[in-house]
Amino acid sequence: MSTFGPRNYRIRHVQNQADKVIDVMQENVTKVIERSEQLNGLQDKSESLSENATAFSNRAKQLWRQMWWRGCKMKAIIVLVVVVLLLVIIIPIVLKYHT
Repeated sequence: MSTFGPRNYRIRHVQNQADKVIDVMQENVTKVIERSEQLNGLQDKSESLSENATAFSNRAKQLWRQMWWRGCKMKAIIVLVVVVLLLVIIIPIVLKYHT
């Protein structure tokens, strides 16, 4: 029976080591699953951010065009007002000196 005791101890020791390895592997699998979920969340956020950036860029371009046209219209109105004022001033002078 003395040979059975150390053999039994070795079996229990190996079984304990195997149980520890199983526990570590289960923890690793749990961590991998958690990381996968976190990566999926980050990927969703990244896609959302990319879509928002594209929408922002498009809106910025649209706004830039609107402001450019508004500036052109203002310049055209100013030029038109100056031309009308010059005509109002010059035409009576020309007519006065013409007759």
